[in-house]
Parts: sequence; structure tokens; C-alpha cells
Amino acid sequence: MKRRDLLAVGGLVALAAGWQVFGVRRPGLEFRDVAAAPGWRFAALGGVSGASGADLMTIGLDAGPRALPGADLDAVVHRNRVDGAVPVAVFSDFFCPYCRGLIGRLVARASAPDIAISWHELPLLGPQSVLVARAAEAAGLQGGYAAFYAQMLSDGFRPSPAWMATVAEAAGLDGARLRRDMGGDVVAGRLLTSARAAKTLGFIGTPGLAVGRYAVLGALRTDQMEDLIGRVGV
Repeated sequence: MKRRDLLAVGGLVALAAGWQVFGVRRPGLEFRDVAAAPGWRFAALGGVSGASGADLMTIGLDAGPRALPGADLDAVVHRNRVDGAVPVAVFSDFFCPYCRGLIGRLVARASAPDIAISWHELPLLGPQSVLVARAAEAAGLQGGYAAFYAQMLSDGFRPSPAWMATVAEAAGLDGARLRRDMGGDVVAGRLLTSARAAKTLGFIGTPGLAVGRYAVLGALRTDQMEDLIGRVGV
């Protein structure tokens, strides 16, 4: 992540929430095996923003996308992997309040060299979520995902590509390029690939977090996240 991204979102504040845990106890969470992805483990928490059937259909999570097992799944989920750093991936929706808190904590943590974060858009909350997801992915193509995200939070949301371009400019990005990329094949492909990975892992809502091959759906506490990072880093 670029330094301007870290500075832009360093002031995001984590949201507080309560959690209920299900399954077999392990590092403060309760995991089960992921049938579609041998070697992966999954835990479900509370604090999740869900989706309707129509929203799932919009991004291909309802019935269609094929699973991404094994090494293919690893490469998709942790697409920003860095040697010597624990791979961490977050699947989020701009309109999910739990996502904003998690992203704020991750950005504050991202300056440390021991983790490498991959950001995935999972727009489950309607057409406006899809619009923001396209714009955020387009910003990511310019290396400005987090700066763009922070600028949206500070400006308030107005659902139009023109406003997205204005936000991009305020975040130090090329607004005209962002508008072009929003409708392009690269952004569409990234969204579909993230959706396939999310379905494989069981992320039927947001936020979803993957630390190594541990996948957690729901609002993860900071101590739980650090526990997983330490376990994977061992």
C-alpha cells in the first residue's frame, strides 16, 4: 500500500459491536473446514451485513460461479502477497458499517512490514454498492484504493460516476481514467473473481477477512485479528 493511502485513512475509527461464535474453539474463534477448499478453515461471527437474492445475482454469488480450490484460491484471495509478510485479505461493501470499522483497523495496522493486505470489493447491498465497488477497484488500478475509500467517507455519497471522478481527483487520482476503468473489463474481472473466491470461502455477507488460510465472516475484534496474524506468522 502506498504511503498516501496510509495517511489518508489513518484516522478511520473502528466501530464497536457484539459477537456470537459458533463451531469448534480455536484462537478465540470457532473454525470448521471449508469443503470446497481443502486446507482452509472458516469461522462465522455476528456483525454481518447481508444481501438479498437479487443482490447476490448481481455479482454472480447466487448459483453460478465455480469454486477456486487450492493454489488458485490462495492466489486470488491474497493477490498482493509479499514475501516475508502474513497475507491478509478483506472483502467489504462500502455501505456495510462493520466493514468501515475493520478497514480502519487494518489501515492502521498496514504500516507494519509483517502483513500484506489485499482489498476485495464484495458489493452485496444493492446497485449503489456495485457502483462504489467498480469505482474503488478502478482506484485500486491507480494504486489509490484506500485514499479513494477515505475520500468517499469524508465527502458523503452521491451515486454517480461524475461524483466518483471528483472524489478520485480529491484523492490525488486521475478522475477521467477512473470513469473509464469503472466500466472496463479489468474491473469487471476483478469483481467476478473476488465474488468467486467469496462464494468458495462462504462469505455470504460482509465483512469477510482471510488471514493466511483462516477465513472469518463477521465483525472481528482487534485481539482476534492479531491472534490470527500471530498464528499464521509462526
